Amino acid sequence: MSPRPRPDKGTRTRSRATFTAKLRGLLDDGTGHTHPALTGLLQHLAAMPEPSRGICWINNNPHVTATLRGLARGDIALTHQGLHALPSWRTTAHLRDLLMATGALPVIDRQIPMFEQWALARLAGVANPDHARLLRQFLRWQQLPALHATARRHPLSAGSRNSAAGAWNNAHRFLLWLADHDRRLTDTRQADLDMFHVEHPHPELRRFLTWAIGAQHMPRLKIPTIASTGRNPISQPERLELIRHALTDTTIELRTRVAALLLLLFAQPVSTLLRLTIDDVIHHDDGQLALRLGHPATPVPEPFAELLRQLLTARTNMNTAANPGSRWLFPGGRAGQPLTAGTLGHQLQALGIQTNRSRTAALRELTLQAPAPVVADALGYGADTAHRHHHAAAGAWNRYTGTRP
Repeated sequence: MSPRPRPDKGTRTRSRATFTAKLRGLLDDGTGHTHPALTGLLQHLAAMPEPSRGICWINNNPHVTATLRGLARGDIALTHQGLHALPSWRTTAHLRDLLMATGALPVIDRQIPMFEQWALARLAGVANPDHARLLRQFLRWQQLPALHATARRHPLSAGSRNSAAGAWNNAHRFLLWLADHDRRLTDTRQADLDMFHVEHPHPELRRFLTWAIGAQHMPRLKIPTIASTGRNPISQPERLELIRHALTDTTIELRTRVAALLLLLFAQPVSTLLRLTIDDVIHHDDGQLALRLGHPATPVPEPFAELLRQLLTARTNMNTAANPGSRWLFPGGRAGQPLTAGTLGHQLQALGIQTNRSRTAALRELTLQAPAPVVADALGYGADTAHRHHHAAAGAWNRYTGTRP
């Protein structure tokens, strides 16, 4: 199918005028002027490379028009809390990113308000008032502070948000199970806790139990240990075939090929490679490329280097209001954000790449080719992690005692 022709300059000018007029109408604070705090948002949206997309966005999503009008006229508080009560979390998440990017809202890690909005919606459906009280306290005094503390160290991933949601869901399940067995949290016995873990083994419940014991909401009981169910890595022949497929199959989207090779060649987790920027690609005078994954930068072999050069000039999601000047190597569809791990993960799975098993295979193979401390430094891993995979791979470097600076 031939690509859709780009609109000519005159058509784009008319579209921009139409789009800007629609925005001014929606962001009018009732005085005939744009709400002062939303002026930056207006300018940012009106400048998007393809204004026709903005027109479709407004015309086809009633939540957008209602939210923008409500924010401009004060019906919706221009705060993170004010956005929590809005009905469409997807639309709200996108608008929240735009509002943070344009200075209308303070910048926080986007995974935190997305999780909080989800949890508050779930809380509204908890029928038992005692359960709702405990779950609200767990959210406020354990989960949100923990997420904020992690976000101060490094950006959160969608996996962090999903893990927090899993802990909340399992806490609710445990409270319901206790009620079904005529128990309350305050009179839980060790036998109850052991039985629940036999019937519903889930390691994320530990967060709730640890908090509940520390806050004296339940007796000081021994929390059962749940064994890990990790999977074996793929074989080296399987890994090499996946590398060949990603290098040679031109029907695969370019960004997916590059992401696959970052995982298969350099053992990079999806959450880590999505934080790469174009500044992490180093161009040497002799034309060779290197990637800043750790220290020192890692040389990029051909023909992968050529695919990486192509991606640098043809990144996706650059023609909307979200990321027109993005530095992300994999720009996403939300303002200032890279592609989501879920989106890229699904694309990799469609190629037959099991991300955890494939990454483990790559890391173990690399520790067979070079000393574990060298691999750890170059790829951004901890020394203990690299040594553990090295020993698991039964490598030949067992007596290497390199030191880290």
